[in-house]
Amino acid sequence: MTLTAKQEAFAQAIADGMNQSDAYRSAYDAGAMKAETIQNKASLLMKKGEVGARVASLRKELADKSLWTREQSIAVLSGVVGDVEARHGDKISAVKVLNDMQGFNAPVKLDVAGSVSINVHFD
Repeated sequence: MTLTAKQEAFAQAIADGMNQSDAYRSAYDAGAMKAETIQNKASLLMKKGEVGARVASLRKELADKSLWTREQSIAVLSGVVGDVEARHGDKISAVKVLNDMQGFNAPVKLDVAGSVSINVHFD
């Protein structure tokens, strides 16, 4: 079964990174609808087999077209680490980046100080 033009527009918007509600608004005339109604309709539309399949297909196409993937980054950095002719500094840098990519390092704690002023007006 082929998608309608609006279903296709919805699927394209989802694949491009929009959330379901925003994708629904962009594809359908939802100006007079409540936010909850839009959420429900978008969710139901996404559950339709052909729409969900189209979104998955579009996402795969986009992933296949990406210029540089995470796997490619890991392969290149691993190659630097394993290269006997690479400088030690380059190897250490590559290991640090690989550890960051894999989430092996502890989160960095930031101490933030400041103040917030709030003006309250009672009418």
